[in-house]
This record gives sequence, structure tokens and C-alpha cells, in this order.
Amino acid sequence: MNQYHSTPIAMARMTFLYLLSSLTPVFAADPNAAANELEFTLQRTVSHQGFDGKQCWVHARAGVIPPGKESDEPSIVMTMQKLLLTGSDVFYALNQTRSDAQGETWSDPVSIDSFARQSVSADPSAELPTGAAIAPQLLRAGDETVVCDFTPKWHASSQRLLGIGQTTWYRNNRGLHPAPRGIAYASLDPKSNEWTDWATVDLPAEPKFQNAGAGSVQRVDLPGGDVLLPIYFKVASDKQYSVTVVRCRYDGHTLEYIEHGNEMTVPVQRGLVEPSLTLFGGRYYLTIRNDEHGYVAVSKDGLNFDTPRRWTFDDGSDLGNYNTQQHWVTHSDGLFLVYTRRGANNDHVFRHRAPLWIARVDPEQLHVIRETEQILVPESGARLGNFGVTEVSPTETWVTVAEWMQPKGVEKHGSDNRVFVAKLKWNRPNHAFNVQPNSGEGTAWNTIKPYFSPPQSLESEMGSFRSPLRFNDGSPVETKQDWTRRRAEILAQWEAHLGQWPPLITEPELEFLGSQRRENFTQHHVRFQWTPSEKTTGYLLVPEGEGPHPAVVTVYYEPETAIGEGTANRDFALQLARRGFVVLSIGTTEATKAKTYGIYYPSIEDAKVQPLSMLGYVAANAWYVLASRPEVDSERIGIVGHSFGGKWSLFASCLFDKFACAAWSDPGIVFDEARNSVNYWEPWYLGYHPKPWRKRGLITEENPAFGLYPKLTAEGRDLHELHALMAPRPFLVSAGSEDPSSRWIALNHTIAVNRLLGYSDRVAMTNRPDHSPNDSSNEVIYSFFQHFLQEAPQAASR
Repeated sequence: MNQYHSTPIAMARMTFLYLLSSLTPVFAADPNAAANELEFTLQRTVSHQGFDGKQCWVHARAGVIPPGKESDEPSIVMTMQKLLLTGSDVFYALNQTRSDAQGETWSDPVSIDSFARQSVSADPSAELPTGAAIAPQLLRAGDETVVCDFTPKWHASSQRLLGIGQTTWYRNNRGLHPAPRGIAYASLDPKSNEWTDWATVDLPAEPKFQNAGAGSVQRVDLPGGDVLLPIYFKVASDKQYSVTVVRCRYDGHTLEYIEHGNEMTVPVQRGLVEPSLTLFGGRYYLTIRNDEHGYVAVSKDGLNFDTPRRWTFDDGSDLGNYNTQQHWVTHSDGLFLVYTRRGANNDHVFRHRAPLWIARVDPEQLHVIRETEQILVPESGARLGNFGVTEVSPTETWVTVAEWMQPKGVEKHGSDNRVFVAKLKWNRPNHAFNVQPNSGEGTAWNTIKPYFSPPQSLESEMGSFRSPLRFNDGSPVETKQDWTRRRAEILAQWEAHLGQWPPLITEPELEFLGSQRRENFTQHHVRFQWTPSEKTTGYLLVPEGEGPHPAVVTVYYEPETAIGEGTANRDFALQLARRGFVVLSIGTTEATKAKTYGIYYPSIEDAKVQPLSMLGYVAANAWYVLASRPEVDSERIGIVGHSFGGKWSLFASCLFDKFACAAWSDPGIVFDEARNSVNYWEPWYLGYHPKPWRKRGLITEENPAFGLYPKLTAEGRDLHELHALMAPRPFLVSAGSEDPSSRWIALNHTIAVNRLLGYSDRVAMTNRPDHSPNDSSNEVIYSFFQHFLQEAPQAASR
């Protein structure tokens, strides 16, 4: 990312703008409101101003990068682009300006190289510009494209600033119609401070989606990486646009189409366009632009909406908004609409697109409460219709907008292409800020359900994996009875490779070493026999209330991390105990200190069982510890772990069928010798050999793998065979850098096994770009266990 300009001129200019903005009066939302009512004060600031009479800034919208290790303050990135005043919607490359000072000062706008215009080459063998493949027949050499109507917003699951807009095309620098309009996106990684090259979403190959846009919209991000994105579209020959909400999945690299909801339009001029979505009080609200009236619609699931109705005031009169967008300001205690309208002595403003108003919405009656209406940004002749809304903190929401200096001469009313930042400062915290929402009304199932389906592009891909639905002799598995025999065959083969477990410790003795009360549960420090010759210590967390409770085993390098005494977002035991689960947290503390990590039986000098399989064995013994407790329902015990713990939980749940369900966080769910952390070849996993051990790292000619691992790969074995042993028990892959979305190709084989057994929704995966889990990815893990072990435990039964 470009550094801030710190020249004396730039600093003086910023100081002037700040002093100018500090003179702006502060307003109350409703001076007659009761003391306990939700209110805000308004501070109106200016980040930039001035224009040359030829171009002006438009589409000023901000996204917030949360505080990180280097700063206690959020960083605000505002994107905007230049508009050619002598044309109609003739845009140039996106620029960005940044503030690390709560918007008190801003860097000078700098063009983002990856958003420069792209053109169609006269060379037919040359690569087409991005997005041209949507409808290349509409283009010819010299046509240009650029991204416009862009809105950046923090995407919690990927830990990226994800911006979404749409493409626009020009021929001789004039808008091209029809053109292959598409949904454009790119993301900013806070670590590199670089924007990715922009791309377009691959929608279903239907004529109506050759002209589909997501410009100037508000989206809702869900736990696990899914995005509810409102769009508008039409067949080229149609007059009216329709709107719908698309469910997309973003893994930090690709924004993929999953499904879309009902399609809505009205027979009024151009139909419905520029929809914006919010979630409030468990329901989704969609506000939509139309040439004659603004419209609103409501949904329980964010995809299927009721019939759109015109916006009105609470006295029944028309809102007066037309032919421009409206957006939501959403607080946990109130829903507000920001809009422009007629009837404000603003006939001199193009389409009455100024001033910018805000008013509270009655979410039940779906009207705007007139007495709460006030001006956010006053009019000075220029239009203010293209604006953005940004939640900056629990106590502050911003509305950003640039004065659009068309038609020529609007500056005579006082406009100067100012970029306004209207700061709404709440009198009480917005508890919905940075909280990953469940999917509207309903239970944890609404959160996890979409992740049981792969993207459409992968749903039928089976790859080169050997099918678990074929016996060793090549004959097909065709019935449930066949699968019983085939499952036993797979298990026997793997056990022969991995080594035979010692007898399970089915009647454990649990020693209590100490106890303490924490929040809504009691934490016990415990010790038990986990191998025939060794004891381990761990933590038993027991929630308050009568049991029997569902339970989960958590596994990691040591047991303290899972109870909240280690790296952030690996505190699975703590979070599950808070949600009413009994949790047993275990780890290989001593082996981790010695950097041998695994369990070696009968000894590290002469292990007869692969260390990773022995980890499965000790987890099975932990299952018996939980099952023996009176506060635990033995039919409702799951297991979860991350990375090393992800491999551990994978092998434990696949090899020991008493675990009702499992969640594996980025273990590497298949063999992949290109990934340093998918390192099943290491001696502490599946590559055990007597010391001295191989040098840790990727397999090379100089540093080959030893032991079982190369034998498994030589036979064409892979971990998808173990996944199949889970069927029909449900499992979730909380995937990160080691498990990209292409892993669905392996998971499809277990889906096929479940289909044979008459089950669906048994194999789930979320995707994020980073190895480390985060709040968003973990929320899906907790919802997974809540659904299968709390809300509907029969769903996990075999």
C-alpha cells in the first residue's frame, strides 16, 4: 500500500479540512426522546474537497480494518473514483485514501494500480479483459472496462477487506449498452496492504446473468465465509430489471456463487435495481431503488422475500425517494434508513438527490417515522445519491458521500466536490457490531446448513481418488449391507497399516486435582490413564444446570490452550463450556516439550502403532472418561481440534465410531506433499521410523519420507477412505490454508456414501485463507455442535 503523503502542503490541507469540519454543529437524533431512547449525535466532517471542473470524486465508501497487533485503533480505507464531467457515468480507476486517526486526518487519494482500465486487444489470440467472458460477443477491439460502484467491507471469516462492485464498459469512452456487466470483487490483505487483482463472480450460465450487477449495495456477511449479496439483473431485451439475493462463499481468494433467492421486480419503468440488505431483529430487510418510488421487502432467511412495497412515512404519504438508492444504518436497538427525497426545496438538485436524510424505520409496519427525520448532509446544489454506510465501532457509524458535480454549474450553489464523513455517535453501544449473525430467525442449523453443499462448480467432481464404494476386488457397493462389509474392509486395511491398538480403557478412574468456578461452569483439573502405561492430566469443564449434558473432547499440543490460556481462537473448551457442553481438554504436553508430539506405543524406540493412530486411541479413552460421568449423555459426545489437533480429531473420530460427530480445523484432510503443514510423513504422524529422525520439512530427494507414509501413497491410499468411516455420522472441516475449497473433491466421496445410506447434510466445510481459526470460522464449529449435540441430537445418531 502506498504510504501517506506528509508534505507540508498536504498536512496544511488536512489541517484546514479538519478545522473546517470541527465547525460543523452537533445534532441530536430526537431532542424530545426519553432518556433511555436510542439516540445519536452527528458530527459532520470533510475528508477532501476541490475539483478542476473536468473530473470529480464519486462513490466515496469506507471499510474498516479492525485493530491489530501494531495498533489499538482501526484503520479506515475509503475508496472512490474519478468521474468525467462531460460524459454519463464515465469512471476511471479506483483510488484509496486512508485514516488511522478516526477520520480526523486522511492520506491523499492514490490510484490503485490493479483497478486500472482494461481494454480489448485487436489481437484475437490475446487474453480478454476481466469479466469479458460473461458475454464476449458484445465486445470489439478497443472497448474498455473498469470497476465502479465499489463498496469495501471487512470480511471476518477471511480477515480481509472485501470490496464488491460491478463492471462497466465503454466504447470510445461512452457507456456501452448492452455490455457484459458482472459482479466485480477484490480484497485487501492487512498484512501485505495490497489489493488483489479484481475478478468477477461466475453466475449460472443464463442470459439474464450476462447483465448482473452488485453496484452500490449493502451486503450481510455470515459466519464461515458466506456472503448474502443483493444484485440486480435482466435479459438484454427486457425492459425491467429484477433483484435477488445471492448466497456467495468467499474463502479469501474466490467469491463463488452458491444459490440465489426469489426474483423480484415491478412493472414500473426499469423495474428494481441497487438493492441493499441488512439483518435486524432476526429478519432481513431489503431496500430497493426504482425510477418512481423506493421499495422495501422482508425475509426470514435472507434469500426468499415477500412482495416489495413502496416506502411511505408513518402517516401513509409517499417517502418521496425515487430513481436513486437508499441504504440502512443498523444498530442493535434500532433500524434507520438513509435516503434522498422530493419536497425539501431541492427542485434545483438533479433528481432531488440532496440533501441526504436519515430517519428511524418501524420494522414491523415498514414505514419511515417522519418525526425522526433529519438531515445528515445538507444540499449545496450537487447530488448526494451515491453514498456508503460504515460501522466503525460499537459507538460510531459513518455515512460517507461525495458531492457529484453534475450537471455543469452546480457549484454556484456552494458545492465543491467535498467528500463528507457524517459520524453518527450513539448514546449506547451497538451490540451487533462485529458480531457474526446467525442466519436470521431459527436455530444453529440456519448457520451451518449452507456449508453442507459444495460450490456448484465442484459438486459432481470426484477426482482421481479411489472410490470407497468399490470393494478391493473392484465390485461395486450397491446396498447398505454392502457398505457394512465394505466399511469393515476399509477399517481392517487401515488398522493393518497403522498397527493394532492396545485394549481400550473402558472403566477409567478419574482423579480430581483441583477445581475452580469460572463464569457459568466449573473447571476441574483432572488426571486419568490414557495408555496402558501412562497417565495424563487435563481439564474437565462442567456447565451449571442439570444434566445429562452433551460433551466434547478437545485436543491440542497441551490442554491449557483450549481452556483459554493460550493462543486466541483456539479456546474451544472454554467457548463450548459457556454454551452448555461438558468438555474434556487434553494434550501431549510432555511430548510437545520434547518436540516428539505424538504417542509412541510401547516406546518411542520401538513404536508398534503409528503415533497419529495412538492419538486416536487416547482420544477414545477420553471418550470413555466422559461417558462414565453422570453429567454426560454418552450418546452425545463429539471431538474437535485445530492443526495438530485437527489431525488428531480426524483420526480419532474416523477410527473410533462412538464419537457422535467431529470438527476438524485445518488438518490437511488429504495427503498433499506440496503443503508444509499437511505433513503426515513426519515421524510423529504416519512416518514413524527409529531415530535419528529425518529433518523436518517437505519431502525431497535429499530428505525423503520413511516408514508407513510412502507405502500408503505407493498403494494409492488417501485419507478420504478414513472420512468415509464417519458415515453417517456428521463432520465439519473448518478449513484454512491447508484445505482449500478444492478439498470438496475428496469430500464428495463421503457424500456419496451417505447418499447410499439415505443421509444428506452429513459432510460440511467452511473455508478461510489463513491457517489460524478466527471468531467467524469458530462460530460455525460451535453452531455445528449445538445443532448435532444440543438442538437435534438425534440428527447425529447412527
